[in-house]
Amino acid sequence: MRTIPSLAIFLQAALALPLGFGAAYAQSALPAEPISLDAPTDFKTLTPNWQLARDLAGDPRREKSLNPRPGAGILICNPGKTPETRGHLFTTWAHGDIEADLEFLLTPGSNSGVYLQGRYEVQLFDSWGVRSPQASDCGGIYQRWDAARGPGKEGYEGTAPRANASRAPGLWQKLHIEFQAPRFDATGQKIRNARFVKVVLNGFVVQENTEVTGPTRSAAFDDEKPLGPLMIQGDHGSVALRHLACKRFDSSLTLAPSNLRYKLYAGSFPAIGAYDRATPEAEGVPARFAHGAIEKSGKFALVFTGAINAPRAGAYHFTIETSGSARLIVDGRTVVAPLDRGSQPGTVNLTAGPHNFRLDLLNTANGRPSLELNVEGPGLAPQAVTVREEGEARIGRGGRGPRSGVASKQLIVEPKDRVLLQRGFVPFEPRKRLYAATVGSPAGTHFAYDFETGALLHAWRGSFIDTFNMWDGRGNDQTAKAAGPALTFNGKPFLGLIEYAANGDWPDHTDALWSSAGYTLEADGTPVFLANLADISLRDRVVAAPGGRGLVRTLTLNGKLPSWSAWLLLAEASAITPQNDGRGWIIGAREWYLDWPDDAPVQPVIRTVNGRQQLAVPVRTSLLEKPLSYSIIW
Repeated sequence: MRTIPSLAIFLQAALALPLGFGAAYAQSALPAEPISLDAPTDFKTLTPNWQLARDLAGDPRREKSLNPRPGAGILICNPGKTPETRGHLFTTWAHGDIEADLEFLLTPGSNSGVYLQGRYEVQLFDSWGVRSPQASDCGGIYQRWDAARGPGKEGYEGTAPRANASRAPGLWQKLHIEFQAPRFDATGQKIRNARFVKVVLNGFVVQENTEVTGPTRSAAFDDEKPLGPLMIQGDHGSVALRHLACKRFDSSLTLAPSNLRYKLYAGSFPAIGAYDRATPEAEGVPARFAHGAIEKSGKFALVFTGAINAPRAGAYHFTIETSGSARLIVDGRTVVAPLDRGSQPGTVNLTAGPHNFRLDLLNTANGRPSLELNVEGPGLAPQAVTVREEGEARIGRGGRGPRSGVASKQLIVEPKDRVLLQRGFVPFEPRKRLYAATVGSPAGTHFAYDFETGALLHAWRGSFIDTFNMWDGRGNDQTAKAAGPALTFNGKPFLGLIEYAANGDWPDHTDALWSSAGYTLEADGTPVFLANLADISLRDRVVAAPGGRGLVRTLTLNGKLPSWSAWLLLAEASAITPQNDGRGWIIGAREWYLDWPDDAPVQPVIRTVNGRQQLAVPVRTSLLEKPLSYSIIW
């Protein structure tokens, strides 16, 4: 064992580095339409294996059947043994292109699936703990099936998820699907396969641009059509559903410009509109709706005017991707507002039919400019209104979607035969943590630790970290990013002095009496983090649980109690509920588990502060005499 000295020098060096921290404005999207689960009018008549409930009783972490609490708001499926108790769930409506969001919960060993158009399955499966997921695991696009191929060869195609993003049984999981239906010509001949544009499981992209050549196994229909119902499999295992929402798109809809004209103003201008009284260098009808049709470089202002034809009445969301400053005015109202660099997306309600618009581009740099106007609306899939310049890649919905830029590069670090610790900045909202480290284990379970607060920031399974932003070139923002699907914690100080034990709020910043003392490394590379609070010394050891299915945190405290109450913050969430077996707590709305040992020297309490609950441990003499271990399971 060797000791690493305090990291104060490292922190000072980190603070002196150029952060290269450019602000990025998130492009908000129109909300999906909720599907009510109070009275399931969006679904065909429920078979007996499906029922409404308001919540779950029992212990879905360990029991294979789900126990409903009477009420509405979630759908529960418990398949029976007869055909009438093994029915699938079908929507009353059919869809083509669609974005779908739902939350699901599985019991141990359970199996279900979401079938787009009743034909193409995204697998729902209890894949917790699987190291190398297959197409049959959660988030996979299931195989196709043809018995004529012969024994052992019936299954073909299928696409495994990029990583196992599954959570433990009994926890709610989030699924987001962007699907594009197959395309057919006027004779009904298929001219393009169905495609999963993106599948996101628990915040991690597990599928992207995945084609399927035909219906997958156990589909409701053997043929392919432009439209079909959304189906949830109900014959394989228990599953619960909640928070369903969809955006259905009509692939024939576009928002086309007409009566286009332009004005070009040469030179440098301080802001959008500063050129309005100037004489344009050129004006007329552009050959296409693109800046390159008029000007490809230099400093200039460019104004397009014309009309856009809204195919349906409703809310339309506009974004502009540009290297300069840009503005969009529709019917005299600013919808996309200009920024010094870029623009702020906006939404406007439009009636069906034409609407006058003005689009300004202000290019203040000498480099090559860029301009792309994107829109999404009622039944209108996200698409570019402007024409992409020659040589620019086009990706998205059938070549019409917003540009996502050059594919990101990665430098993945993997722990092979020992635990690895990488010091560096860790992304964490609202600010990245500068005095931090990521720790990876060969078991495939990893975490990020903040020396400044003693808090766990993230935990994840799968690949360890992406160091591209640390090691490539100048390293820019110096962040080590989790390369797998991460669970994020509250990030507040782990050990603190609380003036009022019952209702004193937990501090956002560490106490002045707190100090990190670095860490020691065990023979296999496992770090033990060291810190002090007043006269208390803390040794904090975090390792992968057996099978890599969680983390085990062992705390050793020594010294003497301070005059103020000292507490350990184990978890904070909207709700913290005891597990049925009394061996720990369910954190949040079934987001993760905290397992507590029977022989612990002290018991936690649940504090309610400002509408949130905190699971905290008072530091008492008994805790100074015996180490404490607990488990984080997700």
